[in-house]
Amino acid sequence: MFLRIEKGSAVPVSRQIADQIASLCASGGVKPGERMPSVRELARELAVNQNTILRVYERLSGEGLLEMRHGQGTFVAGRASKSRTAAHRARLVDELRQIARQAIGLGLSFDDLHELLAEAGDGIAARVPATTIEEQCYEQSGD
Repeated sequence: MFLRIEKGSAVPVSRQIADQIASLCASGGVKPGERMPSVRELARELAVNQNTILRVYERLSGEGLLEMRHGQGTFVAGRASKSRTAAHRARLVDELRQIARQAIGLGLSFDDLHELLAEAGDGIAARVPATTIEEQCYEQSGD
C-alpha cells in the first residue's frame, strides 16, 4: 500500500494516514473486502508508532470505512452508509477550505481557484467513469 507522510506538515500524521486510506477507497485503490496491511506492517512501512496505525484503523472502523475482525485483520468495509458518506463529505469540505486559504495566501482570487478546480476536475473526469464515488468504492460489495 502506497501512503506518503509529510513530516513537516501541520496535519497530524494519523490524519494524513486516515485521509489517504479514505481516498484510496473512494478512488477504487482498495476494494471492499480487501485486507489492509497489519498494524505492524504498516507502522514499519511508514516508520511510525504502531499505536498511530491502530488509532487510524479504529477511527476508520468507527466511521464504517474499515472492519476490524479479531484474529483475522482489518478489511475494507463492504457497504456505504449515510454517516460514512457524510463524514467523507465533511472531510472533503475541510480539505477544500485549506486549499482555499492557501490560494488566498498566494494572492489568487476565488475565480482563479474555481478555474484551477475545474482544470483539475477535467483531468480526472477524462479518466473516471461517470459514477459517484460511493458507487465506485462499493459497487463490488455484491449488495
